[in-house]
Amino acid sequence: MPVTDWTPHRRLPVAYGFLFLLALLILTTLGCATAPKPREPFIPGATVETLASGISLSVTSLEGSTGGTGYLLYRRPDSFHVVMLTPFGTTALEFFARDDRVTVLVPSKGIAYVGSFGDLPAKGGLQGWRMMRWVVEGDPLFAPGTTGTVERTDAEGRTTVARYDGEGLLQGKTSGGSEAVYRDYQSVGGVPFPATIELTDRQGVQVKISFDEPEVNAPVDDGALTPKLEGVTILPLARLAEAYSSR
Repeated sequence: MPVTDWTPHRRLPVAYGFLFLLALLILTTLGCATAPKPREPFIPGATVETLASGISLSVTSLEGSTGGTGYLLYRRPDSFHVVMLTPFGTTALEFFARDDRVTVLVPSKGIAYVGSFGDLPAKGGLQGWRMMRWVVEGDPLFAPGTTGTVERTDAEGRTTVARYDGEGLLQGKTSGGSEAVYRDYQSVGGVPFPATIELTDRQGVQVKISFDEPEVNAPVDDGALTPKLEGVTILPLARLAEAYSSR
């Protein structure tokens, strides 16, 4: 065929067809990249036995507001280890709780305050941590078929009212003037877990915890939940209350 037969107007359909296929390929690729992944279904009856997660924490009380980032370890029924970090990534404070025993460790001062929940200072928002056991106990986060409010009374005569949405996910609960609100559930290995929990106690202290990449029901060693107090000055937890009252 002579070369003069390949005129520009005959090349245009081929060029446009190639560009169309290229655009279609790009759009298809972008569509696959941006399409949301389907949520893993919740497992009925699944519970949080252990938790390891990065956290963002804010506390608001009558004395003011504070906050920061860190990480939290939890093992059922009542063992907690919370580490709060400085803006430079060093440890500012560690909070340990098991049963009614509380340890607040301040590594920079080489001091640990030890006592019970009742010894926590009313100021500074630390009383809000008393609520953490109540937040994770008693009411399932996911109860299929449960809608509206459910009321229960524990062995000590305390009444809790839990509120569920149409899917059976726990949205909030109240007891004795305290409230917990659960927001933005995700499925972590089939276990329903809220991305944010907001707490308000009867004194008006508000605690908001946002969880970052939580790991649910992975092994948590006992050593990670036990404060290391070798070489640390141990003081009564009431002394921490004195420190707050002197501010």
